[in-house]
Amino acid sequence: MPGEDSTTVMRHRTNKKSFALIMNHNGKLHLNLKCDPLEADFLRQAFKGVMPGWHMNKEHWNSVVLGMDVPEDEIKRQIGNSYDLIKPKLRKRNGDSKKPER
Repeated sequence: MPGEDSTTVMRHRTNKKSFALIMNHNGKLHLNLKCDPLEADFLRQAFKGVMPGWHMNKEHWNSVVLGMDVPEDEIKRQIGNSYDLIKPKLRKRNGDSKKPER
């Protein structure tokens, strides 16, 4: 738990990158999630409970205030998207990039 004692960081198990931070901020429970910039802006306009990521890169992270107007299924979807955005990329093997022989 970096920073404040009330922050929990969720990391991908293989590359250790953070995909979610759970924190108590101003008496409210916040969930910081990584997000595609265009979707991040859309979600901020669609829900009062979604705002630029508190203490994070405002372009790539959103804060979801739990208990507001964001439905549980939507929060779960955003968690899944955040996890997928930070997961390791598959590398091409040397033989995969070769052109087929004639």
